[in-house]
Amino acid sequence: MDKANSVTGRLEALRKREAALKAAIAAEQIRRQKRKEKEDTRLFSIVGAALVQNAAQSPDFRLMLKQVLQSAALRESDRAFLAGKGWL
Repeated sequence: MDKANSVTGRLEALRKREAALKAAIAAEQIRRQKRKEKEDTRLFSIVGAALVQNAAQSPDFRLMLKQVLQSAALRESDRAFLAGKGWL
């Protein structure tokens, strides 16, 4: 009977380790996703600012940027915002 309890105990310990590893993997995936979202937000802010500033200096570039925005897949609320700002 001790042998059966020993095997059951080992299996239970392994299951606990497995659950802990799954939780650690899930937490790491969430951390990576949040980091990517934060980096993307910063990237979009920097690139967007550079494009808007360049468009203010160059009418040809502004026209090209407007054409890109018109063909871009945007939410209706974003389209309305851009239209209100004179970009669409």
